[in-house]
Amino acid sequence: MKNPSDITVLEINDLSYIDFIALIRETNRCPGGKDTIRRVVQNSFITRGSRVLEVGSNTGFTSLEVAHLVKCRVDGIDISENCVLEAKNKLRGDTREIKKLVNFQVGSAYEIPFDNDTFDLLIGGGATSFMDKKSKAVSEYVRVVKPWGFISVTQLFYVKNPPTKVVDAVSEAIGVKINPWGKDKWLSIFTKQTNKLEKYYFYEGSLTHRKPESVDEYVDHFLSKPHIQELKTGVQEAIRKKWKGYLEVFNENQKYLGYFTVLFRKTGCDEEPELFIRK
Repeated sequence: MKNPSDITVLEINDLSYIDFIALIRETNRCPGGKDTIRRVVQNSFITRGSRVLEVGSNTGFTSLEVAHLVKCRVDGIDISENCVLEAKNKLRGDTREIKKLVNFQVGSAYEIPFDNDTFDLLIGGGATSFMDKKSKAVSEYVRVVKPWGFISVTQLFYVKNPPTKVVDAVSEAIGVKINPWGKDKWLSIFTKQTNKLEKYYFYEGSLTHRKPESVDEYVDHFLSKPHIQELKTGVQEAIRKKWKGYLEVFNENQKYLGYFTVLFRKTGCDEEPELFIRK
């Protein structure tokens, strides 16, 4: 991306969703935000000595929050160079300790740039839903996680059938064809991929549709950021229009969505199934 101060209205309009959120420095938290990250940290039992990889680290929020909580080594990879640059920018503003623990780099889930059995926890977030080759990505997740390590997925899913126009609008906004799948279909992407993954922890949450004035307030927050205020008035208005358009599409989609957080454990040997389990 060129110097933001030189960007034009036409270039704003042509930005992909990922590059746009990098420009406006949107935190881009996972569904459930900090509560989800806390659940992942607590139920994966990571410690200061653990190694964590986030696939689809975006602008860095989840990777940094894990490091803040646990003080362990965290690597984040993302295919968007602009998102990686913004994540590194956030890292530069953090403490000396966190700077030593966290690293961001450009990388693909299809060819994760780390050796076999490297990580105690891999955080996939919802990144897998944006991938065409989901099975290949899951195979890579399993490869780089240590035996008895964890793979965390926080995934949006449809709790009721959405109108086709809603799904099409989201697909157009983010530049990826969205599948209107339910919970079981998303879980099967992982459970049917390999017998090496045990579903260890599961949490299901709901989402809130926001009032139009709440969306407007959120947009205003971004327009008030100093680096946006420095831009020409016409460029600021183009950013406002584009960001509000995205949020209105996502807000309508929220009416039909829920999310789950699941931790899969990579088994190190064969185990007998459990019979008498909690309902």
